[in-house]
Amino acid sequence: MIDVSEKIKTVVLLMFENRSFDHMLGHLSLENINTAVDGLKQPMSAYDNLYNGSSYPLFRVEADSFLQSDVPHEWQYVDTQLAKSPVTQRYTMRGFIEAYADFIKDEPNPMADPIGYFPSHLVPISSFLAQNFCTCDRWFSALPTSTQPNRTMAFCGDTPIYDTKTRIITTPSSIFDWMNAHNIRWRNYHDGFSFFALYSNLWKYVLGNNFRDYENLYLDMKAPVGPNDPQVIIVEPTYEDAPHIGSDRPNDNHAPLAIGWGEEFLRRTYEAVIANPERWGNTAMIVYYDEHGGFYDHVSPPSIPYTTTGNPVHHFDSLGPRIPGIIISPFTGNGSICHNIFDHTSVLQFLADVFTPGKPYSASVNNRKNAGIHSLSEAFTTEHTAAPPLPPSQPISVVSALGKSIAATPVGGMKTSFEMAANQLLDTHPDKMAAKYPELFQWRDATKNARNQ
Repeated sequence: MIDVSEKIKTVVLLMFENRSFDHMLGHLSLENINTAVDGLKQPMSAYDNLYNGSSYPLFRVEADSFLQSDVPHEWQYVDTQLAKSPVTQRYTMRGFIEAYADFIKDEPNPMADPIGYFPSHLVPISSFLAQNFCTCDRWFSALPTSTQPNRTMAFCGDTPIYDTKTRIITTPSSIFDWMNAHNIRWRNYHDGFSFFALYSNLWKYVLGNNFRDYENLYLDMKAPVGPNDPQVIIVEPTYEDAPHIGSDRPNDNHAPLAIGWGEEFLRRTYEAVIANPERWGNTAMIVYYDEHGGFYDHVSPPSIPYTTTGNPVHHFDSLGPRIPGIIISPFTGNGSICHNIFDHTSVLQFLADVFTPGKPYSASVNNRKNAGIHSLSEAFTTEHTAAPPLPPSQPISVVSALGKSIAATPVGGMKTSFEMAANQLLDTHPDKMAAKYPELFQWRDATKNARNQ
């Protein structure tokens, strides 16, 4: 383990949406790319889910878009998916088909959406980065529930909420507040409407100068290193659930999106991160997912409890299912694997290790450390002076429908929350929104006209 406070000068965080480890990276062991990874292995029958007397085997996905709809991942469904044994008190991870059947109110077909997994050629950039840097195969979502509480945990270290529904959220102290309090320079690059717009107390940041359009990332990273460069960079994809207009292409990997858009976004972001050799020499790029999205994973999460801070409170007995986590840096071994238990607060521990060594991020995050959740710092074990490998250059073919969010009334807590946030910001801060998100004015008129037809 190296001294990250000495070696790391720039941290880049990229969080995607709703995919599990086995679903995205289980192929690493199954295809003998890296057999030390705790992914999928033969015999595959060991992962079968049983439902109504039938066995549902995992299946290899043959196209980058195979889903008919989203997959259940709210806390009630996750509880079913974990399938805790009353005998051993361990999570058997055999309830994914049962949860899906309850969600669709029908008998699932043999190749049910939650139990498909991607081969390497359909996730070429994720596979490339895992093969050349550090794969974390014990990274779990912070809570066995959905997007809003997991992202709040990831960027606050605590959460007052336990489910995802239509709401504007008020956070506990955020990562932006923490960085400002410790004079840490930061920037957010958003490819579309920022997820942080869902938090009313963060609107001052969302509409401020530290939030920049993603198209600036490459040139900003390629520019000569200077004393005022950001030390922490948060990169946001275009969210499937957010408002869209024109040729805007969601690329956050939220089901049922074709995975190719996210792979291309990952390639472009990695290209930006390695664009300046001097900056790259002291950089750590963290790629992770907010939660598993309802997709199968075979590893039982640790029994590390958490009680939300809001009213009413909700108690969780464990972490959530595993998510894909990759650490990209000249200070990780080529094709290395870190088996330590991580969750999203491991990132916050790491930031404190880098920028405020000896001072924990927060009392709550430190409590999670004491409960057995490690810092990402432990994955930084070596140093490479060679140039970073270039990503695969082959085209990624994607078929996707554009304009869906204009004609359709939003359904579900995330979509309606994004629309609520966009409309409130347009009403309360029209001048700043015109400068930051001018396309949303057209989106609002287009959606209004389409829905009145």
